[in-house]
Formats: sequence, C-alpha cells, structure tokens
Amino acid sequence: MFSFMACEKDDVSEAANNDIAFITAEGLEKFDCVAQQVDSLPSIEDARSMIVGTWQLKGMITMLPTVEVPNIKIEFKEDGGVFVTNAGENVFTNAYSINDNVSENGYRSIVITTDEFGIETNEYNFLTGTIRICQDELMIDNGIAFDAPGYLLRRT
Repeated sequence: MFSFMACEKDDVSEAANNDIAFITAEGLEKFDCVAQQVDSLPSIEDARSMIVGTWQLKGMITMLPTVEVPNIKIEFKEDGGVFVTNAGENVFTNAYSINDNVSENGYRSIVITTDEFGIETNEYNFLTGTIRICQDELMIDNGIAFDAPGYLLRRT
C-alpha cells in the first residue's frame, strides 16, 4: 500500500509566478471602480499619484472574449519611467506621462503616452490611450469604441 502525505501547502497565485506565459482573464464586470468612472474621473494630480506602482494585466476588452491574457506587469515609477515585463522578462522601458485632455464638446479624459513608442510590432501598444484609474484598478483604452482593445489591470 502506498501513501502520500504533505505537511504544508503553498498557495501561490498564478500572477505571482513570473515564468508562466498566460494567466486567467477577468471581465470588465469585475472592475467596479473603473466602470463607475465614466463621468467622474479623478483629478490629474490624483491620477498621477495613483498610477505609481506595479500593475498586473488581468483582462482585455476585445471583439472576441478572452479567457487568458499574457502575464504582463507594468511598473510605473514616480520619476516618469515605465517598465513592462512579460512572463518575468523585461520587454519595454521608456518614459510615460499622464495628462488631461478636454475635447471640443467639453468631454474630459485622462491620457497616457510614452515619450517614444519604439516597438515596431505594436505588440505592447497598451501604454497609449485614455485611462480610468482607481487605487487598485486601471483601464487603458486604446479606442474601444473603434474596435481597438482595452486593457484591465490590477495593482500587485
């Protein structure tokens, strides 16, 4: 007779493991705070301070439903630097800025841009677009209204 016993069980979330290529996706319905920001964005000063830290890609808004997303983490530094890792490997480094944008009809949005995009394949184009941000939730919209993707992230 064979018997197996374990004294400890480590509960390791899939997002904590940098070596895996994909993690299970979450839908927009799980992002309550950013969903409520349609007409009540934070001040630009609050947005600039809230974005500092490390964020994990958790979902994508696309034409097709996504069950998995790449294991991408984005670290925004207070000095304006941004570092992107995919499965634990650094894939993009640059400088970013967060600015207010007011359209001709008075609609206010918060925009994120990098100094120089620099990625010819367009693979990491999620650092450009409008954002909605809360303390622990971030959405970067590349143009959802025009069938471009939106990215949903959580603070790690």
